[in-house]
Parts: sequence; C-alpha cells; structure tokens
Amino acid sequence: MHNQINLLIITLAVASIALTPMIINQNANAASHYCSDEKGKSKAWIEGCKQGWYDHDHCLSYNPGTGEVAKGYKVGWSKGSC
Repeated sequence: MHNQINLLIITLAVASIALTPMIINQNANAASHYCSDEKGKSKAWIEGCKQGWYDHDHCLSYNPGTGEVAKGYKVGWSKGSC
C-alpha cells in the first residue's frame, strides 16, 4: 500500500513537470492573440499588453513604462495571473 502511494506521488510529479511548458505556452499564445486582436490599438499598446501579461504570469514586478506601452501593459497585467 505504501509503495502504491509513493508511485502515485511520483507519477503526479512527473506529469505536472511534463505539462508545465504546455500550460505556459498556452498563456503566451493567449496573450499574443488577445492583445493583437484589440482593434484600433497601436503597436506600442499591443507590445505593452503582451509584456504586462507575461510579467504578471511570471510573478515579475509591475513595471508599465510610459505612454501607450503603459496603457497596454495595464490591460495585459490584469489578464495575467501570478
């Protein structure tokens, strides 16, 4: 019985390690599509949005910059999660 529990724990750990890159890539793809699909937004806004989403998903500090980049960053940050 103890060996079965250990095997289950090891299996869950390996599966979570294997799936982590796929989950992170899905978040990156979602950020790219969401930010790029915003109509009427400048390239700077879109890049700020992507960067904000990335920073929040990777638990980095809030660093919006200025201008259109900062406006997009704020939106992207709100979509990410740490």
